[in-house]
Amino acid sequence: MPRLSALLSTLMLLLAACTGDAPPADTDAPLGPCAARPLSSADAFNTTPLFRAGDDGYAVYRIPSVLTLRDGSLLAFAEARPSLADAGSGLIDLVTKRSDDCGATWSALQVIQESGAGDVTNPTAVLVPDGAGGDRIALFFDRWPEGVGEGNVPAGTGPDSESIELMWSDDDGATWSAPRDLTADVKQDDWKIASVGPGRAIITAWGNADAPVGRIVVPGWQTSDAEGGSFTFTSDDGGETFTRAVATQPGTNESQVIELTDGSLTLDGRQNSALASPTRQVYTSTDGAQTWSAPRPGLTMTTIMSSTLRLGAARDGDAADLLVHSGVAPTAREDLRVWQSVDEGQTWTNERVLREGFTQYSVLTRLDDGTVGVVFESLAGGDQGPGYSIEFGRLVVGE
Repeated sequence: MPRLSALLSTLMLLLAACTGDAPPADTDAPLGPCAARPLSSADAFNTTPLFRAGDDGYAVYRIPSVLTLRDGSLLAFAEARPSLADAGSGLIDLVTKRSDDCGATWSALQVIQESGAGDVTNPTAVLVPDGAGGDRIALFFDRWPEGVGEGNVPAGTGPDSESIELMWSDDDGATWSAPRDLTADVKQDDWKIASVGPGRAIITAWGNADAPVGRIVVPGWQTSDAEGGSFTFTSDDGGETFTRAVATQPGTNESQVIELTDGSLTLDGRQNSALASPTRQVYTSTDGAQTWSAPRPGLTMTTIMSSTLRLGAARDGDAADLLVHSGVAPTAREDLRVWQSVDEGQTWTNERVLREGFTQYSVLTRLDDGTVGVVFESLAGGDQGPGYSIEFGRLVVGE
């Protein structure tokens, strides 16, 4: 009887396929947090406070990162600072919050890495498959010794220089491993700064003959001379070991990387002030970040960190190839906006201003319903009034 029952079920499915009728949907299947809150392209770009200036004892929040977890919940990261000063000021911590309702509300703040008298900066996150149907969260970041900042960091990999570290969470961000120092493995000896991201790392989905599927690619920037440049380092064993970082040509710093549908990579870098270019610089790698091409001009934007995201891929059954890019105005840190591309980043169209006025760094994430979440720096009000804060918003792209 079990075999007969299975055969009848198979025949019913085949009949449904031939007649064009689908089997009954599982109406009891739960919706993801964002799918349960429908959004259309006609809806206004509404935001919720995430990290607000003055809240939880920190004067300033900057440098966001965000991940969408397998269950659709969101995990956001930021630098929690005592002042507007960058690394070298001391007491910059890394913090996180979680949302289980598509960013409508956020958990209490969790400090996941305390700086001591130094600083921990530039959270750069990625989900890494754990081999058992779940994910681990990898969070890369930088550590700065007490009194050492961007202007006076010595070269090398010693304890007096800036370092790159990694910690893991195997329970969706509830707890974290002790940090692991990657500096000697990935930083070149003549580099002073070797800073990850900030924002997101990626894992390759398609790869090519010279680069395997599942490669972790971590972007960043370095200084070894007056110009510096972007870089990437990689792992092919789930983060057990990492390659020495590979630098692009001089002229860029904070960068993000994305995989194209042919398995190549593009690295989109913030142009250095010394480059005197109005456009971002875009590099290409056809061998999985082992080498990088000469740059081509990217989007016209003031010098700032920005974010790229893949939202669709025809080779995976989506309607079209679709990329999204967030950023700000051409000449000032204002007017948060997004663009979209249907030709793998060769051109960017449908520019849309999301928030007028002061905005800075932004990071994009694909939500469980295919909409886009963005965390961005603003002057949202906190316990001490308006100040450097981080907000979350959601939008539809591609309709």
